[in-house]
Parts: sequence; C-alpha cells; structure tokens
Amino acid sequence: MATIEHLSSDSLGRARANRRTGPARLAWLCALSWLLAACATTAGPRPRAYAPPTAVTSSTILQPPALPTQVELDYLARAKTPAALLRRAWLELLVRRPQAALDSAAQVLYGPFPPSANDESFARYLRAQAWTQLGKAERGQYDRERAAELAMDVELRRLLLADSAPAEASAPKLASLDLALQDRATWKARAVVRKELKPMTPITRLTIHHSAMYFRDTRPAACAAQILRIQHEHMQGRGYGDIGYHFLIDPSGRIWKGRGLEWQGAHADGDNNVGNVGICLLGNFLRGRSGQGPTAAQVESMQRLVVGLMRKYRIDAEAIYCHKDLKPTECPGPLMVPVVNQMVRELQRHGTARFADLAAGL
Repeated sequence: MATIEHLSSDSLGRARANRRTGPARLAWLCALSWLLAACATTAGPRPRAYAPPTAVTSSTILQPPALPTQVELDYLARAKTPAALLRRAWLELLVRRPQAALDSAAQVLYGPFPPSANDESFARYLRAQAWTQLGKAERGQYDRERAAELAMDVELRRLLLADSAPAEASAPKLASLDLALQDRATWKARAVVRKELKPMTPITRLTIHHSAMYFRDTRPAACAAQILRIQHEHMQGRGYGDIGYHFLIDPSGRIWKGRGLEWQGAHADGDNNVGNVGICLLGNFLRGRSGQGPTAAQVESMQRLVVGLMRKYRIDAEAIYCHKDLKPTECPGPLMVPVVNQMVRELQRHGTARFADLAAGL
C-alpha cells in the first residue's frame, strides 16, 4: 500500500510540473513555427533550374530573358550548341554588347560544322542587328539579305520584312567601301633580300593560312610586333627574301600589307606559290586549349579582301584554297577551314555582288 501511495505521489508531482511547464513549451513551439514560416517567406521560392534552348525558333531565341539577363548569360557561357549560341547573341544585344553578339553568331556560322539554313537565318539576322547597334548598319546588309533568303520561321520573317525598308534606304553604294590597308612601314618591315625573291606571274589564285600562334591582342603595336616576328622567322629561320604572305589580318580586322604583290609568295610550298596570293590570319585556329576561333572582324575582313582580289585579278571562286588543300598540313586549322569553305560556297552561288566592292583599295 505504501508503494501505491508513493507512486501516486510521484505521478501527482509530474502532473503539477507539466501544468507549470506546458504553457512555456507551447509558447516556444509557436515561436519556432513562426520563425520558420518567416524565413521561408523571406527566402522565397527556390530559383527554377535553367535549361539552354535546344530548338532554334523565334520563341526560344528572340524572347525576353527567362532570368536576370546576366544570370542567363552566365548559364549559357559554356553551351556551344547553335541554339545556345544564338540565344546568347540575342541576350548580348539586349544588354548593348554588339561585338559579343557578333562573336556568338560567328561561332554558329563559322564553327566546325556548316549551319542549317534555319540556324544561319537567325545568325545572319542577329549579326545585322549587331552591326546596326555599332552604327554600321550597311555592314550588316548582306547578313540581312541572306537571312531573308533563308528564313523559315514566321516571326523572323516578319521582323526581317519590317527591318528591310530602313536597311535598304541606308545602304551605301558598294563602290564607297574602300579597303584600308596598313602599310609595311607601319610594322617596321625589314628591307627585302631581292636575290631571294621571284617576280610574280599573273595572279590566278589565292590561299588562306593561319599564323599558328595563339594571338588575341588587338592593339596596333602588338599586331605590328607579331607580324615583324613572323618576318624575322621567315627571313632568318627559313632563308626567305621577305615575309612569306602578301597580306595579314589581325584579330581586330585590320589588314596589313606583307610581301608586295609584284613578288611571288613563299607560303604554299614550291610551285604552289606560282600566281598565288597568300593571306594569313593571325591566330592558332586549332581545337583544344591552345587554339582559338577567328574573330568575326577577321572573317569579314578576309571576305572583303578576297572579293577585292577576285575582282581585280578575275579570280574564280574555285581558285580559293586553304593551305591544307595544297599540301599535307592542318593550316589554316579546323576552326578556320569551314569558314573558308562556306565563303567559297556563297561566292559560287551568288558571285561577288553580295560582298562589298573593295578592289579600288588594293
């Protein structure tokens, strides 16, 4: 009986303790619940996962940002599909970075694989818009016309139609686009060794090269130093009478005079140099960490120079070569070869009329 009374006394004590601590515990639990709810409200919903576009349509490429613009650009930074690159170009235009937009669109046009007609139409449209932002709408005229030819997307065709009238009105005469060339004195060229040079025969073809050295600098002094370095290597290391190339194009698109056209070049090996103009783009256009792609400015300047030479010397599109077409070499690199091939295809289809007439500048 004493045990029962003892148990009853303990139970009664616990009950009284619970009555004293119960309200405090309840208040603590309520406060914790309120704090958790407040934190959840402040934090907001988790950001949704972002997936780069996979299809190239106006609804996936030309739409307002799904996230803050720079955040979406960061997501797209490593994506290399045509849809992702075109979306990136559009977003760059929205934040007024037209040169970056040109570079992204160029990766679609001049990447390792030829673009589909649909992909090219969007890339050309975005390039035209980028040139307009740069205040050089006339330089995007060919891109605009080409996009209109290829466009299958209904909304893109509507945008191009709306854009065609002002672009057409502002387009200058082709003859007004002269080709600016940097003279040999600009890069402090060494005097030629005439006994090592051969007179040029009638010009019938031209060949595209890369310098095979990684180079992204756009400063005139740095570009001049790079060209002088090439001349030194050609004359001292190979015994040439001058730099081997007739023209060189730096990453900013400047075209530099190399060996005079009165002299046969030393760029394509032996008899391949006969009647052959050598054009070298500064850079190493191989794949991999030590490689790089040509800039949009380089590609455009190459096109303009090639067309000027074609018109001046009546060269056929079929006589435009990559160095690798003439001897076993990777030159001008797998990131450049498709660019040249596409240019040749366009020249074969349309002739030089769709490119600026630059022969007067030569």
